[in-house]
Amino acid sequence: MSTLQPSPELTTRDVLQQIDHRLSLLETDVRENHTKIEAKIDALDSKIEVEIRELRREFNGKFNLVIGLVITSWLSMMGTLLFKL
Repeated sequence: MSTLQPSPELTTRDVLQQIDHRLSLLETDVRENHTKIEAKIDALDSKIEVEIRELRREFNGKFNLVIGLVITSWLSMMGTLLFKL
């Protein structure tokens, strides 16, 4: 039979050092994840700004077209009314 060898007992200091080490690893992971998330959010913000600029440019072009058509229609109607009277 094998003889049981006594396992070294962990002191409170050893346990606290292990906990401290594990917590520091967790803190490092959290900081890395926070940095990654911030970078992705910044990239998303810039993409949204580009899309908003493009939509505004498209809207302004269509708005100018509609205003031009309304003015042209109004002038045509006024001209028709004036020449018939």
